[in-house]
Amino acid sequence: MDSLVPSPLVDIVIPVHSSARPLERAVRSALRASEGAAPGQCRVVVVAHHLSEQEVLAMLSEPLRDAVTVLECEGRGSTAAVPRNEALRWSTARYVSFLDSDDTLDPGAVSRWLGIAERRGSDLVIPFQHHEAARADITPITRPLRSARLDPVKDRLGYRSSAFGLVRLDIVRTLGASFDETVRTGEDQAFVMALYTRGSRIDYAPGTPGYLVHADADVRVSQQPLPLREEVAAALDLGDYPWFPRTPTELRASHVLKYLRVNFFPAVQGLVERGEWSAAHASTAWAVALELLHFAPNVEDRLARADRRVLALLQDSAPEEDLRAALTARRRFASPGALLTTRARWFLDRQSPLRVAVASAVQLVRYRMGNRSARGE
Repeated sequence: MDSLVPSPLVDIVIPVHSSARPLERAVRSALRASEGAAPGQCRVVVVAHHLSEQEVLAMLSEPLRDAVTVLECEGRGSTAAVPRNEALRWSTARYVSFLDSDDTLDPGAVSRWLGIAERRGSDLVIPFQHHEAARADITPITRPLRSARLDPVKDRLGYRSSAFGLVRLDIVRTLGASFDETVRTGEDQAFVMALYTRGSRIDYAPGTPGYLVHADADVRVSQQPLPLREEVAAALDLGDYPWFPRTPTELRASHVLKYLRVNFFPAVQGLVERGEWSAAHASTAWAVALELLHFAPNVEDRLARADRRVLALLQDSAPEEDLRAALTARRRFASPGALLTTRARWFLDRQSPLRVAVASAVQLVRYRMGNRSARGE
């Protein structure tokens, strides 16, 4: 890079590892997401992973080739962790904004997030995330109408642990935050948890313009079935990071509760439904559950009765039909078994199933309002 060219305020980073990805769509959206910013404030950086610079440029039409900077990185690893870490080391911008090559940014999104960050001094701006498919993304499950100075525990940020939006680079470097290159899914957990642990200034940008997740990807690593331990490795491996001892216990608890509810139990159910369950799977599942339960104090106390029933069956290596019935019961989300904890003192804990369900309902209304805005209704 020419040392006389001033550094941009934002590097919009798009890792790409295959020539089959719709890179041109992503790049066009990144350029439109910069609309409203002053010239030179936003730079689009495509990180070539398992590809050469020439292969990346061949994926773009002529006008777009001059509008991007291509950064080659080592061809190792199977997730976006390697190219994202390379971009963090290379960038000279004040902020970085990550975009998956399968997805797009709404017009003016980055300019909007930049305005929020510059006005408020944000270290992290979490975006409104909407989906091309019929799916409602209600995360983060914040306190009602809360968008400024989010608290990682009170606003349940563990449920939104992707690294999209806008991140201040000097905070990243001060913390030594990085993406986990050793896991096959959830590589962004370590990165965002480091930011949450630091007590950084975190703001939310509700409604559009935001981040659009597309439904036409051939393969998303995060959606591929993995061995049970690998499904939750990103959470369990957090203890290996030097910043982890400073993580408040309540933040650890909220994070691992999310992993149990959103990752562990569905992974067990997937094995059962695919006809892959066995005594060996039961033994592994119980061992993994113990690791998760020991991640922070009082995790099991804050689980729903239905969830604890599943754990008891795993511990006892119960018959598959009993486990199947219990897994089905835990998904009856309006039932007492799915909403109430075993002990009354945890009924109204912030991370209890009842409180999370109520906050999720409020957030669903907020999401639908934002999504209608995205469709121009």
